[in-house]
Amino acid sequence: MGGGPSMEGDIMKRKFQLLPGVVQVSLEHGETPVDIVPVLSDAAKLARAKRRQDLLVVSGLGDPATSQAVSTAIEEIYALGAPPPFRIAFVACMLPQYNVYHFAERYAQRFGIVAKVLVSLRDAKDWLGLREDLRSAVVQR
Repeated sequence: MGGGPSMEGDIMKRKFQLLPGVVQVSLEHGETPVDIVPVLSDAAKLARAKRRQDLLVVSGLGDPATSQAVSTAIEEIYALGAPPPFRIAFVACMLPQYNVYHFAERYAQRFGIVAKVLVSLRDAKDWLGLREDLRSAVVQR
């Protein structure tokens, strides 16, 4: 590998949010498809470090993802030793990204990662079981 720090991936800002059991990451304003690989890899590293079991990936404006880039990111996440059952919810509102993440949904199965592409953040949180956690947290105030 390279000896010094790489500028790749630094183009896309890393927008991570820690939720109960989940790391949420926003993908937006990327220059090239490979920009998403270190961002998703860093999100998976953070999930592992913080003992989160799932990733919630929100495709935003300017998400440059391609099937090839998402495949590479899934391979890196697998190589990190993401503990099963590791789940990734992809939220994609635009058709090109939806198609990319729909491909990723099937590709992730090869690595024992459960992935699902959804069209709303609410649906993704429901699928991950987050909304139940949020409701109980509000009630317990």
